[in-house]
Amino acid sequence: MALRQYQQQPQPQQPAVPHTYPTPVKRKQIISKGEKFLFAAFVMTCAFLMIFIVQTQTEIRAVDVQIQQMEQQIDTVKRENTDLEIQVAELSSYERIWLKAKELGLTLNEKNVKVVSGE
Repeated sequence: MALRQYQQQPQPQQPAVPHTYPTPVKRKQIISKGEKFLFAAFVMTCAFLMIFIVQTQTEIRAVDVQIQQMEQQIDTVKRENTDLEIQVAELSSYERIWLKAKELGLTLNEKNVKVVSGE
């Protein structure tokens, strides 16, 4: 077997071309700046409305508590008034007045009694 030797043949010289990188392709943004601004404004508006609703509900709850306290005070005063009306009725009964008059030494003079019609 004969050994063959290969010779390299000179390759033709290519002109020196500067290596150029491909220019980056500008991609179109999916979300524009205006849309981002609108989204941020929407989120802030929603947050503001949520805070406003919570504040309003808190104020409503506070007023509701005040109303309940006032109703309790009204009920208490009504009960006191009813008790006082009962006491007035008991203390102004004819029998009690007659007993107090006797204790004080007063007597009934039939000639001095005047009848007044009640209207």
